[in-house]
Amino acid sequence: MAYRTESGAEDIVSRLEALRKRAPPRAEAAPAAPSPPPDDRRKKLYRIVGVAVIIIIIFGIFFAGYKLLIKPMEEKAKLTEQEAAKAKQAFVKAQNQKIAEIEQAFAGLPPKYAAEKEQLIAQVRAAKSAAELNAVDIKGAANRAWRAYLNDEAEAKKEVFGEDRMVMIAGNQTYKGYAKIAAAISTLDYNLLRSAVIEQIRTVFVPVRLPREQAAGGFMMPGDFVNIYYKNGTEAVEIVTDARVVAILRAAASISLSETENKIVSGQGGEAKGEGTISTGGVSSLTGPISIGVRQSSSSTTYTVDLKEVQKAAAANKIDPSYIEEALRNYGIKLSQLEIESQVGNFDEEYLILLEMREEEAKALISKSLSDKERANLQMVLSKPSPWMTQGR
Repeated sequence: MAYRTESGAEDIVSRLEALRKRAPPRAEAAPAAPSPPPDDRRKKLYRIVGVAVIIIIIFGIFFAGYKLLIKPMEEKAKLTEQEAAKAKQAFVKAQNQKIAEIEQAFAGLPPKYAAEKEQLIAQVRAAKSAAELNAVDIKGAANRAWRAYLNDEAEAKKEVFGEDRMVMIAGNQTYKGYAKIAAAISTLDYNLLRSAVIEQIRTVFVPVRLPREQAAGGFMMPGDFVNIYYKNGTEAVEIVTDARVVAILRAAASISLSETENKIVSGQGGEAKGEGTISTGGVSSLTGPISIGVRQSSSSTTYTVDLKEVQKAAAANKIDPSYIEEALRNYGIKLSQLEIESQVGNFDEEYLILLEMREEEAKALISKSLSDKERANLQMVLSKPSPWMTQGR
């Protein structure tokens, strides 16, 4: 049935109705599944909760195991690796330091004397432990090398300078003469030998005026060698070593010899008593009391020689110079020899000694000799035996 409006158009209702009729019939909805009974739902929930609990427990066990076992082991392993790396780094540093010590110990040596250097370096690089590293003997090898080098140097310079004209300076010590230099080389450590210098002695001649007790007791002779010490407070400091005695002068004072003689006279004498002097022209005299009528007499004889006056007379040709020269030649030396042989001497004697010594020692000695107070602290001793010491042995 169709419906039209006044305008002749189809009614919208009729259209909808027509469309409905054309549509296929709607299938009927399937019946809903019956809901499970309450007990089944509860069991399912329990299963879900149980699985969740088991998962949580497993995760907790794993977490606890990781924290308590796995992580500490990882951290320990990591720490061990770090310590091993540090130990290796420290060992490499010790090796490099040891090699630097070897280089320093042999620095300055000619190649022919440094043969052990490369062997030591190879030994250090091959070391696998601190014990092997410490076993590398730098000191022994360096001592051998430096001693061999300086011994050859001393031997060569001995031919040029002479045994007594060479000196070695090592550190603060000075060694004069080939024998002392060789002895020092055989005993000193390489740390001192590295700085040692062997050179020719540059000497000067220094006069020193000293009383007998300070001048080796007067027992020295020209050609002897002496050391000089300076008393500094409670200790003596050596300021001159092995200075050579060139000449010795004794004061040209009047030298006297006195002689006294007592006699017992037998027989009778007169009753008169008194004293008298018999003059011998100023050269000798007889004095004494003289008793007449007594059996005893006393006489005294004195001999006097003034060396200064004799020397003046010889210089003025008033006395035969050849005679005086012969008589006074080495007078002081002869007198010293007589004193040594007779063991009788003048303890108050003073000597002017001419010494040959190194320039540096001369400065120290002169600075101490400028005043009587400083000179009183000087003490001269024989550093080597004098020829008279060996006589009669």
